[in-house]
Amino acid sequence: MLQAIRSRAGSLIVKILFAVLIISFGIWGIADVFRQRTPAETTVADVGGIKIKADALQVAVNREMENMRRLFGSNFNADQAKQLGIVDGVLNRMVASDLLSLEEQRLGIGVADQVVYNAIFANPNFHNSSGAFDPNLFKLILANNQLSEASYFNSVRQDIERSVLTGAVAGGAVAPPELVDPLFRRQNEKRVADTVFIANAAMTGIPEPSEADLQAFYDKHQEAFRAPEYRGFTVAELRPEDLAASMDVPEEKLRKEYDSRQDEFQTPERREIEQMLLPDEAKAKEAEAQLAAGKDFAAVAKEVAGQDADAIKFGWVERKDMPQALADVAFALAKDGTSKPVQDALGWHILRVTGIQQGGTKSFDEVKDQLKTEVARDMAADEVFKEHNEIEDALAGGATIEQVAEKFKMKTTKVPAVDLDGRDPKGEHAAVSDAEILHTAFNTDQGQTSRLTETKDNGYFLLRVDSVTPSAEKPLAEVKDKVKEMWLADKRNAAAEAEAKAIGAAVGPGKSLAEIAGGKKLEVTTSPPLLRTGSGEKALPATLVARIFALKQGEAGVSEGADGWYVAQVKSIEEPDPKADKAGVDQLSERLAQGMESDLLAEFDKALRARYPVEINRKDIDRLL
Repeated sequence: MLQAIRSRAGSLIVKILFAVLIISFGIWGIADVFRQRTPAETTVADVGGIKIKADALQVAVNREMENMRRLFGSNFNADQAKQLGIVDGVLNRMVASDLLSLEEQRLGIGVADQVVYNAIFANPNFHNSSGAFDPNLFKLILANNQLSEASYFNSVRQDIERSVLTGAVAGGAVAPPELVDPLFRRQNEKRVADTVFIANAAMTGIPEPSEADLQAFYDKHQEAFRAPEYRGFTVAELRPEDLAASMDVPEEKLRKEYDSRQDEFQTPERREIEQMLLPDEAKAKEAEAQLAAGKDFAAVAKEVAGQDADAIKFGWVERKDMPQALADVAFALAKDGTSKPVQDALGWHILRVTGIQQGGTKSFDEVKDQLKTEVARDMAADEVFKEHNEIEDALAGGATIEQVAEKFKMKTTKVPAVDLDGRDPKGEHAAVSDAEILHTAFNTDQGQTSRLTETKDNGYFLLRVDSVTPSAEKPLAEVKDKVKEMWLADKRNAAAEAEAKAIGAAVGPGKSLAEIAGGKKLEVTTSPPLLRTGSGEKALPATLVARIFALKQGEAGVSEGADGWYVAQVKSIEEPDPKADKAGVDQLSERLAQGMESDLLAEFDKALRARYPVEINRKDIDRLL
């Protein structure tokens, strides 16, 4: 349809149609202006009357995406977050939290301020090396996590209230011994087995296949000899990197870019700080007097403030890492300088600077080449974006891909034949193997030109499919060598299986696997004690371990491996005694209890969703992300 519109864009009928559409859109636009509609509602979910706003969801999702970027790299985006269920997971947690808040309000659950303070003071993250609560460390950690004291207090209060409610629901979950003991025995049972491996490659005497054999094998496995669909296409690309080298970047523009990015090229000053924290002004003056008399800073801190040498070390910090009042004092001192007492909400501070790392700014000349590369690419991206509209207009006017490519200096590549994996009929990588381009080629009809498509690097491409070679079975004559190779491999595998089963069947009372294998000059391997999971036993495939645990002591069985067959005989079974491993049983019992708690909380969440209506605006969520 798009191709038809392009080819008839110059006709009177199409011009009239476009005029009607333009007038219609214009009227709708003017009507919107005159109606002065209020902005769309930003609520993405309503939980029993509690509104979850789009910006709150966005902040929470962004926080999760930052964590994912640390794992998977900076290219992790919102689409991937949606595909992995991160968006739904974040929203579900927010909904669950609001449901619990509603239930806490209904039940009247509350926590006194002193309980919150006690929890904060008991948090080991805020303790110094002496094990005491350190107010300065507390402030520093909050500042580094961009939290205010009020918001942190509220979050701790909410956590305590939440634990009271969830503890009442699931806190009593206990796994009974009737469940723990049998599961402990099953998980910790160990087995030792003799194994023999019959390699496919060791099977000799396989006769050469006849023509009839090859034909029959080919007829039975035709899908294995099928050629994929191939497509030939012409692609035209316009990418910023193709234009960047030709961009003329004025020095004045580079200077402006340098000035606007001063913070990026600055290295902030860092200082190594020691500080003593004193409870009142009297103690602060006492410490100041002793320091003025020449007494050592650490000794005064120990005697007057009760802080040891580790507790006074604040470490290397930038100005932004410290509260403003303290930073102004610390960054005005010379090296080895000691401040006068400074008061803030936590008490009285005396600071000492033990080291200084001067900051600095990279000069324009030092970063000029970097700026030129980056600015040229930005200019090229802008130019590509401008040309994209003109390319669309040219295509709408009926221009061919060759005409568009020539006019806009697009890079053109002709691909004779390629499959969806980017390989040509010889199995080699084709000139174009970009997954996005290949996907477009295989979703465009023969003879048609695709739409102009934006690439991940801010470029554009369009392509025309010139030929389509459907998937087809390759004739036997063309794949005869491969058919023979697969026929022989199949026969060797069947021979190895037959040999393994014969050896396994021969094992019985008074006839061990080791004895039978010895008579056939086969190597016998005794396994170490195996767990049912096969943990740590990389040499034994999981299917073999599973077979060993399906046998009784003394029995033998066979299992297929990667390149042959195994025969295994169980030599011994070690059954664990739960009474002899109290720690192991307790650990398993705790894991089961945690699982039961999770199940109870999940059921509680369902009950709360039945009590408090939950409405989710999926359209706004999709629009937001």
